[in-house]
Amino acid sequence: MNITAQMRIIALGALVSLAGCSEINTYNMPIEDRSSVGAGPQSSNGVVTPVDISTGVTVTPVAPSPVFRSQKDESSESESTAVPVAPKVVMQLQQNPAALALLETARKQTNDGQLRSAQTSLQRAQRISPKDPEVYYSLADTHRHLGEFLQAEQVALKGVAIAQGQNTKLRRLWQLIASIRTDAGDIEGANKAAAISRRYQ
Repeated sequence: MNITAQMRIIALGALVSLAGCSEINTYNMPIEDRSSVGAGPQSSNGVVTPVDISTGVTVTPVAPSPVFRSQKDESSESESTAVPVAPKVVMQLQQNPAALALLETARKQTNDGQLRSAQTSLQRAQRISPKDPEVYYSLADTHRHLGEFLQAEQVALKGVAIAQGQNTKLRRLWQLIASIRTDAGDIEGANKAAAISRRYQ
């Protein structure tokens, strides 16, 4: 074997040795120790491994859970707390037979032009039945025919106080007051009384 062939064999051996060394360095990677339990997320080659969130841990909200009520429950609740309203009862006073007789007598006396006699009959009826609005109406109307407008309005206003809750009688009394004020020349007061009478329909 000549010198040239020997040099080639030595060079080839050196190349093989260098190749073996490079393969050892390439695959000689450090081994990670993953034996520890509960460790945080591990990174390999700069890549972050996400944490597994399905670990059985539940989160409880701090605020209380809202309570929903059905519309039916609310309506039944409002019905149970509603205050019943009692119907308005209007008591009608039964007229005294003696007062009725005196009222009829006073009407006849008025038709005959006996206004003073009618006034006396009605005053007697007032003493017998002091809570009868019809007596006050007739007596006030008699005062009006006699030209006693002040007394007529006072008697009619007493009838208004007695007839509370009786719309028909209140309407007639306020209409009479309007007539009394018109005869007395109080047009403004008459208009006010007429406006009040229209409230009792």
